Amino acid sequence: MMAEKLRIYVATTADLEAQRSIIGHLLAQLPVQVGAEIRRCPPQGASYDTLFELISNVDRFYFLMGKDITAPAGVEWDLAMQLQRHVVPLRQRHPITPSAFLFITQAILQVPLREWRFFDTNLELARHLAQDIIETLLHPQNRYGLTASEVLLLEQRLQAVRARIWPKYEDLPLEDLQEGGVILDSRPDTENILNDLPLFDAPSEEAAS
Repeated sequence: MMAEKLRIYVATTADLEAQRSIIGHLLAQLPVQVGAEIRRCPPQGASYDTLFELISNVDRFYFLMGKDITAPAGVEWDLAMQLQRHVVPLRQRHPITPSAFLFITQAILQVPLREWRFFDTNLELARHLAQDIIETLLHPQNRYGLTASEVLLLEQRLQAVRARIWPKYEDLPLEDLQEGGVILDSRPDTENILNDLPLFDAPSEEAAS
């Protein structure tokens, strides 16, 4: 069987645009050589038909949700649902706008809340992505043409991800992310589902007066 190419589509809200670069860095640092293609909506925009074509045959659809739902992320989500792609929603733990709240209340009817991944930092996001990418490559039918030694190397790397050893802060594309200060590598309390519910932005003092 001919090895397939790993096809990934990345949709992000406007405030997480820079985080797209994490995926390319992770793929480049894996201890195997696999064909991979990372797709996105072109910066200048795209027609509905173009987005349909880009999303129609991807293996993974990563949806990075930040503070607000912005175009074209909503259309990309709807297309991924319509085309029944494997959607991996990743939501930043951050107060959100009412429009984002409305979007999420609809989205969790399509992808249950238990399947969403939550992150506070770029490092935590990178580890969520790394685990999913490696688990995808380790397909039981070996869709991506790995050798026995490559499977072993990936399994070892997966153990490192689960142990929170890899990736490290210095493995991230810092020139793109520009995330300064101390990186808090915290793990949320996954036992309390209330921690994963959206929060609204606090009203400004002007709006309150």
